[in-house]
Amino acid sequence: MKVRDGMSPVVLSVGPAHTLRQAARMMSAQRVGAAVVLDHERSGIGILTERDVLNSLGADQDPDTGPPTWSSPRPTGRSSRPRRP
Repeated sequence: MKVRDGMSPVVLSVGPAHTLRQAARMMSAQRVGAAVVLDHERSGIGILTERDVLNSLGADQDPDTGPPTWSSPRPTGRSSRPRRP
């Protein structure tokens, strides 16, 4: 199976000026677990995941303030987590 065979055809994008609440509402409305974060003023992109939303709320960050600091860095194709034995 290839990635294209298992991926969702819906791609949601948000900008860095969106609040966490706005992004979470859009993710819920589109029924997706992640949103691509596009910033046309800076190079690179990020991704906002359901885990990012939960971690932010769990850390008592206000979902209605910005600019957001909750997007994951641009993927490199390698995991930054140590491998489990």
